[in-house]
Amino acid sequence: MQLQIDVSSVKSTIFLELLNLFKKDNMINDYKVIDNEKINTYDDEVLNDLSSLGDTLRNAKNGLGHKTSTIVTIKDV
Repeated sequence: MQLQIDVSSVKSTIFLELLNLFKKDNMINDYKVIDNEKINTYDDEVLNDLSSLGDTLRNAKNGLGHKTSTIVTIKDV
């Protein structure tokens, strides 16, 4: 399971100490601190990919692109 939390810089030291305590007590496996700049870059990439999805589907419907024998089956897990 993943959890993303935005913590203010004033309270970040206390929060990191709490995470270390949880890790020592085996309540969490591990944690990672991610810089805000990386999050924004990733969000932008995802939004750009999603915005081009409509054009891609429209092009595929109009016969553009390459046909392959690949079949994708999505199952509800």
